[in-house]
Amino acid sequence: MIRMLLFIMVIGFVPTVSAQEKESLDLDALYQQIDYAICQSPQYVAKRKQQIAARQDSLLNEKSVEGRVLMAEKLFRLYEPYRNDSAIHYAELCISLADSLHRPDLIGRFRSMLAYQCSTSDMHAESLELLRRVDKSALDNTGLVDYYNAWMHVCGELGSYTQRNDVRHHYFDLQDHYRDSILMITKEGSDEWFHLKMDILSARRLYQDALELSNQWLQKVADSTHESAYAAFYRSMVYDHLNNHEMVRYWLGKSALDDIKCAVMNQASLLFLAEHLADDGDINRAHRYVEFAKECNLAFCPRMRYYQVNSVINVVEKSSQAAQSRANLILIIASIVIILLLLALFYTILLLRRKR
Repeated sequence: MIRMLLFIMVIGFVPTVSAQEKESLDLDALYQQIDYAICQSPQYVAKRKQQIAARQDSLLNEKSVEGRVLMAEKLFRLYEPYRNDSAIHYAELCISLADSLHRPDLIGRFRSMLAYQCSTSDMHAESLELLRRVDKSALDNTGLVDYYNAWMHVCGELGSYTQRNDVRHHYFDLQDHYRDSILMITKEGSDEWFHLKMDILSARRLYQDALELSNQWLQKVADSTHESAYAAFYRSMVYDHLNNHEMVRYWLGKSALDDIKCAVMNQASLLFLAEHLADDGDINRAHRYVEFAKECNLAFCPRMRYYQVNSVINVVEKSSQAAQSRANLILIIASIVIILLLLALFYTILLLRRKR
């Protein structure tokens, strides 16, 4: 009875994989979908370009400044995961138009959005300068969410890159502070709320709770969108903590697939998936994925960022190791064959001498 109770308790604490995930867990089929999506990538990019062109026409034809602000912000959102320099341009245009309207609330919100965009492309000094120019008292609730979100991101980036422990702890403490600030004011059920709650639950090692929250998030977002890719990426991180290697690959693959279909150039999931595939020994596919992701990221921003460089280097190193292992194996096999041939030749010579 005691053994049975202990078994039940252990099972109760083991995070389970949903029946839907078990049914859909076909990694080979998922990889084939990604391969096909990569081939179709020019069509997805053309679709985004059409959306951008339509918005640009609307901006040119808009007469009122208020309307131009709305159009410029929509263009910023279209460029945000697609082209970093263009996203920065339209964020700056938003700031300029808001300034002409004498709207400090909008100026602060757009500066916060621009600061976040700068932070994602390793322009941390520019991000901090923009945030320090924001008049926090003028911001409404939406502006405060963008403001705290930008601060949270840049503090996390600075904490990750420094080699000084005291500075790292300082920035991570600030990141936690701004995360708590966002949760106090953001709308429950928003994308920001979901991903921050997932961070907190994972940090507390409440992985089953994180997976249940992830279920709600995935049900909320539409399929084949950048939002669904974001939600899938966070689910993969939970499974990574649980050392569930198959589910990590599955949800990274789902995230990468949705981002490719949305012509997202700021790729992360595909790079991380390529690293896992290289670990699995699937070097050819890992190399294809990392090359495609590298091209996308260079199109988004003209230089590779720190985590992207690491992912590319890791795959290249594993590819070189695999090539070296193959070369060594071929050398060993060739040596064995040569030795066998020499032995056969020696044996043949002995037979001929005996016959003579």
